[in-house]
Amino acid sequence: MRLSRGFTTVELTIAISVITILSITVLVFFATNFRQFAIANERADLLNEAQITLESINEDIRLSAVADEHNRWEDENAPVAGDMFSWESDSNTLILATAALDSDGYILFSDPSQYISWKDNHIYYLNGDVLYRRTLAAPVEGNVARTTCPAEVANNDCPADKVMLNSKVDKFIVRYFDGDNNEVSPTDARSIELEIGISRRAYGQTISAEHKTRMVFRND
Repeated sequence: MRLSRGFTTVELTIAISVITILSITVLVFFATNFRQFAIANERADLLNEAQITLESINEDIRLSAVADEHNRWEDENAPVAGDMFSWESDSNTLILATAALDSDGYILFSDPSQYISWKDNHIYYLNGDVLYRRTLAAPVEGNVARTTCPAEVANNDCPADKVMLNSKVDKFIVRYFDGDNNEVSPTDARSIELEIGISRRAYGQTISAEHKTRMVFRND
């Protein structure tokens, strides 16, 4: 049978099939490329989040004098029940001793003649797949820092620990180095190396990113 425009039914069927196949091929091509582009964007966002997080911790390291072996101030919510000094700097927990400041940004000194300042503790710790920062404020008048608590017991007097990033944290690794680049105990460290790995589910797969930095103590 020939149509009035000169195409047979078979020819028309073949043409439609070819056009359909080409259309599907083009759509699959664009869909695949769009998915790859979207995944690349997700990975870039993750990497940016990891970089911003470590930059924030590095700023605390830069302004700190030392990594404490244990927390220097009492913490009713410390890891070991009944032991208020059970925080410990290790490969997954970082306890920083940072100069306490007043509301004008001036350092609070415990011994002004020796330039020895009061120190707050900033504790970075992993709980499950969430990275937190807890603050233990030095008990000195005028200290602008406030001690923080786990979210479940937080209140107006003790705000919640800071959640450092929104993505799932797969690893948070802390390493301690002296001035000769030897790995040492936390209290002997001159610099801190941090490594973080984070991930999230998107587009039917797990997308991840990792970042590593090192920062030197101010060492006052």
